[in-house]
Amino acid sequence: MTAILALAVINLYFKVYNLTGPSKSASMTASDGSATLRLAYVNADSILENFTQFRKEKDVLDKKQMDIDVSLGSKGRTLENEVASIQQKIQSGLLTPKEIQQQEQRFSARQQALMAERDKLAKEVMDEGTAINERLQKVLMASLETLKKDKGYNYIFSYVKGGQILIGNPADDITGDVLKMLNNPGTAPADSTGK
Repeated sequence: MTAILALAVINLYFKVYNLTGPSKSASMTASDGSATLRLAYVNADSILENFTQFRKEKDVLDKKQMDIDVSLGSKGRTLENEVASIQQKIQSGLLTPKEIQQQEQRFSARQQALMAERDKLAKEVMDEGTAINERLQKVLMASLETLKKDKGYNYIFSYVKGGQILIGNPADDITGDVLKMLNNPGTAPADSTGK
């Protein structure tokens, strides 16, 4: 669930912000003939799939979510078993009305505590996922800004299957360059123009 949320947040980011930045070779001359507009695009799905740091942090978060699910599931089953045991005692007439009331209060308190723990842990995972996404988006945007400056691009678009851009020229796809920078920090793009 958290992994899907993380992917959705990043995909949404790509769609909303269109990744303004550099492009490989696409260019257009402005209507007054004064300037060349350079465009490029990145494949958002490939970035998500192949950005090593994102994958590592996503896997850690996914494991944490699975551990939480297992722990809460175990606590929930234990509570259900205890409730079933008390219900058997009630049906057998082994508990007084006062004892039944005490057991109901005890189980109600434990159920509320379990739900509060579930909510707290879910918020922690969500907050951690948001922090990861924000941190990795900063790294991504810094890489795109570097490419934009070094290659002289005016715009970098995001290509997502089923998104606004339906097809592009493979020569304008800078996904490989971006991934190289993301997965090898400090890597400068080839043919830096120093613009």
